[in-house]
Amino acid sequence: MRTTRALSIAALGVLSFAGASAAQDKPPALLNALAVRHLVARGEPGDHARLTAHFTALAERYTAEARRHTSMSRGFIGNPSRNLGTSMSLHCTRLAEANTQSAAEVRELAAYHGKLAGGTPATLPPGGARFEGGAGAPDPTEEDLSALAARASTPADHRLVEEYFVTLAKRYSGEAADHTAMARAYRGLPRSPGSAAAAAAHCDRLVRLSRDAAHEATTAAAAHKALAGGPR
Repeated sequence: MRTTRALSIAALGVLSFAGASAAQDKPPALLNALAVRHLVARGEPGDHARLTAHFTALAERYTAEARRHTSMSRGFIGNPSRNLGTSMSLHCTRLAEANTQSAAEVRELAAYHGKLAGGTPATLPPGGARFEGGAGAPDPTEEDLSALAARASTPADHRLVEEYFVTLAKRYSGEAADHTAMARAYRGLPRSPGSAAAAAAHCDRLVRLSRDAAHEATTAAAAHKALAGGPR
């Protein structure tokens, strides 16, 4: 019993960004996606307090991204290529709008968990489930995953690893879809057909790589699901 408990505590410990290298790249309050899902599922007062800090930091990051995309949108207006400048400016404007909306949703979620941390009943805001599932949170670091893989022994440990690979498979599938769209866009460019064809071919290669990666991640997730004992 003591050994199992020690393994579970160790597995949970690797879910937080406590290392110096992680602190250099991410706000200290920002949790990785696995940690977010774990704390949401456990739902103790201290967990809600951690989640409040996480979602507050995530909202600040979305706000900063909205500012960057707004600035890029203005910059593309001055691009010598009128078609490229107009389309990319619109793309960046839409990204800024999406970032701003995400920031607002995450702030509501931070307030929601703040109430729960204080023992006040609250209703999950619209769109909150997506972020409670880890959307917007960074992936675990290589050190995090290595430590978790080395210690994975209990069903709970294997479910954490399964969740990581499921999320990874979705991300790679999304990247494959993005590269497919980019390849289609390059083939539709009216100018520089040779360069556009080369860029499209490059995107095609990225599509194949992303799909292969998605398949490998799905296979790994299935293996850990079996180790965890199958369906929950």
